[in-house]
Amino acid sequence: MIPLAKALRHAPGAALHLALPPCQYATGREAEVAARTGLFHEVLEPGTCLRLALGAGRVRADCVVHLGGDLWYAARLARRAGCPAIAYVERTLIARRHAPFRWIATNTEALARRLRALGVPEFKVEAVGELRADAVGPPTDPEDAPERDPVLLLLPGSRPQIFRDLAPLLVRIAKRVRARLPSVGVVVAVSPFLPPDLVAQVLDGAPLRVIYSDEERYAAYRRAALALTLPGTSTLELALLHTPMLVWLPLYDPARVPVEGLLEWVSRLPAGRMLKAALVRRHFHRPRVVALPNHLAGERVVEELVGETPVDEVAERVIALLGDRARRDAMRSALRAHFPRMPGAADRIARRIAEVAG
Repeated sequence: MIPLAKALRHAPGAALHLALPPCQYATGREAEVAARTGLFHEVLEPGTCLRLALGAGRVRADCVVHLGGDLWYAARLARRAGCPAIAYVERTLIARRHAPFRWIATNTEALARRLRALGVPEFKVEAVGELRADAVGPPTDPEDAPERDPVLLLLPGSRPQIFRDLAPLLVRIAKRVRARLPSVGVVVAVSPFLPPDLVAQVLDGAPLRVIYSDEERYAAYRRAALALTLPGTSTLELALLHTPMLVWLPLYDPARVPVEGLLEWVSRLPAGRMLKAALVRRHFHRPRVVALPNHLAGERVVEELVGETPVDEVAERVIALLGDRARRDAMRSALRAHFPRMPGAADRIARRIAEVAG
């Protein structure tokens, strides 16, 4: 959302309103973080977005742009405003629901081809590139791979409850790494969606550096010899920067693993936690791909660790990877092959919005 908003701000007279639809992956701090960017005339909380979609209040817009969440909200808000809607998508779900959208942008040409094969008219679909590439910036040049004074980057997620549980485990891993590899620096990149007081409370006195801003975080992504991260958006951001990673999905408490669909909402009821935990355990009874780069590449290009692995074993896996430059170089090469640099998606979408909105 941020790179597109920055591109649109250059349009004369543009007024950007951000509507945040209800989402099971949300932390509750999205509106605050978005408002701090200074890019929007108005930021609508999920409750307000839902009420507008259901018919309460007036919707004024020249164009509605879907960037995530359920497609229904964008289609409904555009219909209420009497304006066109466009969508930026990364999956094929829109194939059965494309009618309300005048134009559909995809992050890859392969996805555009799949949508056309599923019946979406050819004139309606265009591959524009990966918006996240515009957000994170260019990757490190292969000749400048960060091996001198190496850095281990820890990414403890964006949800407060998961951070509260996971961060102390990451501190244990950091201590073990520093004891075995004194030359390795350890950095924690904190999500902007985490409350600062919680971060200070949990990481106080830990032997690591804590960074907060987007600029520092993306610089650390490039600088890292290895990242230890949870599954999610961060894995794709790291992949776009060709940073080697170990994607860790601990299942000590399966009910904390976020999932799509009705189950996530049901799990927030008292009895729902037990049901969700049982279903998550059943789902992972067989080996599953959890890292987005591996899923998108169709092969194992980055390392994964899933299950109730003891923390000391996770630390040993990290230490082994930090000592295995050949494996990390192989990850970098595979990521460069599968995730080539494709900047400019934000500008391409912004130009089409200007055309559609008049």
